[in-house]
Amino acid sequence: MNQTTEERVAAARARMVELKHKFVERSQGELQTLRGSFTALQSGDASALRALVQLAHRMSGTGATLGLEALSDRAQRIEKLAEAQPPGSLPDADVMSRLGSAIEALAAELARTPRDG
Repeated sequence: MNQTTEERVAAARARMVELKHKFVERSQGELQTLRGSFTALQSGDASALRALVQLAHRMSGTGATLGLEALSDRAQRIEKLAEAQPPGSLPDADVMSRLGSAIEALAAELARTPRDG
């Protein structure tokens, strides 16, 4: 049985909605992990920067792929701030403040993102 073009488009749209929903749900958990990594960083664990970079990178890329540009942009901000730090070093107070603000901006954007596509 061959699908019509309209049926294929409808199926693709439905799949995109499903993927967006899964991404937003997964991102809620990853947001908690980001916050935990930031807390570890504030406590002096410089290795937490790598976790921030990895999670933010994945959220940025997947968000962009799914058409969630604002969410992707917020995650990319975190990634760039964390990546700019020399390996093994702790960010200064200004960068810590900007990272904290960027994480909360991501949280706010995530809260605004519709779960139904």
